[in-house]
Amino acid sequence: MTGGPELYGFPPPGRLPDLRWLGPDYVSVLVHDLTRGLRAQDPGTRVMGVRCEGEPDLRPTVDPGGVIRAHDAVFPLQVFVQDGAGRPWRLRGRWSYSGRDLGTPAASIRHYWRLESAEGV
Repeated sequence: MTGGPELYGFPPPGRLPDLRWLGPDYVSVLVHDLTRGLRAQDPGTRVMGVRCEGEPDLRPTVDPGGVIRAHDAVFPLQVFVQDGAGRPWRLRGRWSYSGRDLGTPAASIRHYWRLESAEGV
């Protein structure tokens, strides 16, 4: 992400082939979705950095033919932001993706953020 936030600790996409359903660069998708969600709450928010604090929790569900049709992926994150008033914050939480009916015309992907702590820095 040229000109975007600093990114740390994310496993390389090649190490997580089960996340191909998010596209070839899951990190860019995650940061884009996260940023969009934070800006929906405060349009002046600026994401400065995102740190993945550990291995993502990946939970695929395989159909009887051996094909992954559902997948949950949870990332433990620290997100460094500047709010619309210019105050810096460190947010800790879990960013989750939930893919259903993957590989079919009915495929859907939901995402959500569970905030665990917010500290002014």
